[in-house]
Amino acid sequence: MKKSKAGIFTLSSTSLMVCECLISIIVIFLDTFLVSKLLKLTPGDYTAVSIFNVLYYIAIAISTFVLTPLLIKINKSLFMSVGSVLLTGVFIAVYLLGDGIVNYIWLFGILSGFAYGIFCAGFNNLIGEVISSKHQTVYFSVKNMAVFLTKTIFPFILGAIITMSFSVICIVIALISVLVFVFSFLVKPKDGVKKTYRPIKFWKEVKNGGPDMAPLRMLYLSAFFRGLCFDLIATVFTILIFLQSSGSDFKIGLIQTIFTATQLIAMLLFMKFYHKNRSQWFIFGSLALIVLGSIPVFVSHNITSIIIFYGIYMFFRIFITTVTDMRKTPVIRQLSMHSHMLEHNSTYSLINGVTRSLSYMLLLLFLVVPEGIMLNITLAVNIFGYIGYAITLFILERKLILQDIKWKKEHPDPAIIHEEKTTCPKEVLPEKMEKIELTKN
Repeated sequence: MKKSKAGIFTLSSTSLMVCECLISIIVIFLDTFLVSKLLKLTPGDYTAVSIFNVLYYIAIAISTFVLTPLLIKINKSLFMSVGSVLLTGVFIAVYLLGDGIVNYIWLFGILSGFAYGIFCAGFNNLIGEVISSKHQTVYFSVKNMAVFLTKTIFPFILGAIITMSFSVICIVIALISVLVFVFSFLVKPKDGVKKTYRPIKFWKEVKNGGPDMAPLRMLYLSAFFRGLCFDLIATVFTILIFLQSSGSDFKIGLIQTIFTATQLIAMLLFMKFYHKNRSQWFIFGSLALIVLGSIPVFVSHNITSIIIFYGIYMFFRIFITTVTDMRKTPVIRQLSMHSHMLEHNSTYSLINGVTRSLSYMLLLLFLVVPEGIMLNITLAVNIFGYIGYAITLFILERKLILQDIKWKKEHPDPAIIHEEKTTCPKEVLPEKMEKIELTKN
C-alpha cells in the first residue's frame, strides 16, 4: 500500500485523528478499569458488568440515531466537544460515588452511552466529510496505528495512576477533555451537498433498490455480525485477566498494554502489504487463524491457551475491521448518495450498537451456567459472529469491485483523449515530383 500522504493529513484530518486518540483514553477506563471496579464490588457476579454494557451500547445506538438530525444545523465539532465533557463528568461521578456506584450501574450505563453517542454522532459524520474516498486506505491505516499506540501506552499508565491515586486520574481525564474540546474545533468539514435525514424513506430505498443497493445491504448485514463478535469476547477476557491477576489494576493495565501492542504491529504489516486486490486474503486469512486459535480454549481453559488465543484474536481482528472502516463511507459515495450520509452513518451505528447490546446479555447466563461452559458459549458466539462478518465483508468487496467496473464503463474518464487513426501522406521524393509535374503539363 504505497500512496503519497500529501494532501491527506491536513489540519482538519490530523485534528480528527488526535480527537479519536484522546477519546480512546477515556474509553479505556470504561472498557477495562470500570469492569475491574465492578468485579471487585460484586465478586463472582457478572450481572453489573452485563447491565452496564447492555445499556451502554443501546444508549450509544439510540442517541446517535436520534441526535443525528441536529447535525444538519449544528456544528458537528460541538457534538464531539460536548460528548467528551459529558464522558469526563461520568468518570468523575464514578470517583465521587465510590463503592456506591454498583447501586446506580444502570444509570451510569445509560449516561456513558449517551455521552459517547453524542461524540460519535459528530465524529462519524465528520470522517465522511473530511476524508476523501481515495485517501481512506492511508488515513485509516495511520489513524489506527495512532489509536493503538495510545491504547498501548495508556492502559499501563492509567493502571499505575489508579493504583496510587484515583483523584489524580480524574485531573488527567479532565485535561484530556479540554484537549478534545480544542482540537475538535480545528476540524473544518468541506462544503458538500445538502444533507437529508429521512431514515424510514432511506431504508425503503435501500431495501427496494435492486442490485445497485446490494453493497449497502451487505454492509449493514456485516454491521450486525460485527456487533455480535467485536466486544463481548474482549470483556470476557478482561474478566479472566482480572481473576488471574487478583484484581490488580496495574497488572490488568500492563496485560492490556501488551495485547494492544500486537495490534500496533498488525497495522504496520497492514500498511506495508495491503492492497484492495489482496483484501480477501486479509479477511479469510484472519478468520482462519482466529478460528484455529480458539480450538485449544474449547479443549482446555488453562491460562496459556486463553492468553495465546487472545493474542491471536487481538492481532488479526484488526485486519478485518480496518477493511470495513475503509469501505463504510466510499460505499455511499460510489452509489452517488452523498446527501444520505447522515442516514447512512446513523443506520450503521444503530445496527452495530443494538447487536453489541444484545451480545452482552450472554453474561447474565453466568448466573445459571457453570463458568467453563459459559466461556465456551461466549467463544462459540464470537466465532460465529466472525464467520458471518468475514463472509459478508468478502461479498461486499466483490460487489464493490463489480460496481466500480460498471461505473467506469458508464463514466469514461474525460481526460483520456481518443485519437483517430489517420494515414500520414508518404514523403514524395524530388525526382518523382518532377515526373508528376510533367504528367500534369
